[in-house]
Amino acid sequence: MISFSDLLSSSKEKTRVLIYAVNPSISKLILEVLNFSGKEFDFFLNSGSTKNDNNDFVIFETSDLEKASQFKPTIFFASTEIDGENIASTLKNITPGGIVIYPDDVKNWIEESLHHFRKLHFEPAVFQKNNEQYVVASELGAIPVNFRDKNVLLNLEGIKLLCQQFGVMEEEFYEAVMSFE
Repeated sequence: MISFSDLLSSSKEKTRVLIYAVNPSISKLILEVLNFSGKEFDFFLNSGSTKNDNNDFVIFETSDLEKASQFKPTIFFASTEIDGENIASTLKNITPGGIVIYPDDVKNWIEESLHHFRKLHFEPAVFQKNNEQYVVASELGAIPVNFRDKNVLLNLEGIKLLCQQFGVMEEEFYEAVMSFE
């Protein structure tokens, strides 16, 4: 297994994507969508799962504030369960001109940052439960999903924004989401 310092060193010349989340299902859905869309990327997850094929994109998942602060991401995704204070302490290490994708409830922390990056905020997805299945409202219409993790549903709009940074179109995104369990 690669050490954290080796990970930082080997990813210097890559587009570094940080998923700052507690719930591992968020990263699993992101990987599912990117794989479904044929995107090539490396990843290092909290669970110890890794893939390192020297791709241009490397995804790093953590819920550890210290590691999140050291990673120096190009693209930073903060999930809804991470508080604003913890997000704020990672902002100074984002690559200048990078992208921050964040939930609406921490908007003040992001807006107060003096660092230069593109800011993409998201609101929780609108969804309802029909029988045993959740249905997500989207611009494409009602999207039935096979998973029951409300935390993933709350982050779905942010996950979509992140996947769009890899070139995933909205229709393709929801196709992958519908098959995710």
